[in-house]
Amino acid sequence: MYKKSLLFYTLTYFATTHYVFGAGDEDIRCVASSCKDVKCSSVPKQCNKNDTSTGIYMLSPDICNCCDYCLYNLVEGEDCTIGDPSNPKHYSICGPSLTCVAEENQIDGTCQKMSTECALKQQNYDKRREDGYLGTMEIRANCDEDGFYDTYKCTPGQTCHCLHLNGSRIFGEANFNTIPSYMPCACSRAYYDAVEVIGRELYPTEHFRCTENGNYDHVQCINEKCLCVDTEDGAPTFPDDKLVPLNKVTNETLTCYKGDKAGNYYKECEVAYLEIRKEVLAKKNETGANLVIGYSYPSCDLDGTYKPVQENKTHKYCVNKQGSLLTTPLEKNSQLAQTMDCKCARATVIMTSAEKPNCLENGNYNSIQRRRGLCRCVDQDGHQKCSSDEKECEEVEESEAANLNCSF
Repeated sequence: MYKKSLLFYTLTYFATTHYVFGAGDEDIRCVASSCKDVKCSSVPKQCNKNDTSTGIYMLSPDICNCCDYCLYNLVEGEDCTIGDPSNPKHYSICGPSLTCVAEENQIDGTCQKMSTECALKQQNYDKRREDGYLGTMEIRANCDEDGFYDTYKCTPGQTCHCLHLNGSRIFGEANFNTIPSYMPCACSRAYYDAVEVIGRELYPTEHFRCTENGNYDHVQCINEKCLCVDTEDGAPTFPDDKLVPLNKVTNETLTCYKGDKAGNYYKECEVAYLEIRKEVLAKKNETGANLVIGYSYPSCDLDGTYKPVQENKTHKYCVNKQGSLLTTPLEKNSQLAQTMDCKCARATVIMTSAEKPNCLENGNYNSIQRRRGLCRCVDQDGHQKCSSDEKECEEVEESEAANLNCSF
């Protein structure tokens, strides 16, 4: 029984369909008749959809992908192999949350639980649940099949927000009561991946626009040319259609466009940002200077609206997506202003529940939150936190809130 890297099969498929016999003049493109005489083996019975131990269907590493190909899932403790390109085609892979662990310099091993940060958090949660140590608002970490953090995390009854693979919070938030079972957050994740590569944040016109929940916006405009895309992966909805000039975009020229007038693509924050940038570039061209001072840009989010934290020369403050104040402006040199993230203030706007979180003056979460007579400790994102894995999570009756220490 073997486990192979999915990347290996992808590369093998690419190589066989693009470069096999490439040195000759023979036409080796895959056409409908390419699979006419191919005899296919049956996929493993474990891959049957009505079987409890399913697998992963993927492109076959054989030429032209003529046959169904499936890797069935191995369970913990079963034999596996890390594999290498010289191995024959295999039909099994360690199942979700498992990885093939082998001794040093060996390729054969057994399927064991993953040791990624997310997987370890799941294991820790399960143990604490068995021991009776969980808090009333704790949520089990969601991991993908590779052991990285899944795309989102929720606070029950409040909101859900997008996560990077490493578990850090990124742009994208939705009301807990209306969230679907899955938040792809693909647009948001793609942006932060790009930032890591480039080394700086991108201007509003340099990245695909996201929706407020981290998905791709239906309409995308690049260099004043616009098209419709899929909200989950950003792929063009109509790849054969020509791009539409921004000033000619209507619901007739671009079916996914929902604006009330032609070319009304940029949102208020983006318009303000681009107008200032235009002035700055004009000053640079006029004076030949590399740096122009005296201008203050608004901070725009990935959906084109205002970021939660805004500032001027003297103060910082929380705003809603339209730029209206949510909190009283605080002097920039104050401690509350320096730690301002406005996550709590924004969550109260999104939530439809009557049980709103308690926010500090700067719009951050109060470290002590009350719900239905119980007080608990929370982190900066509003998720319940506990001081130790070896004892019950700190929770007290509301009347004893003064005795709850959340400084850990």
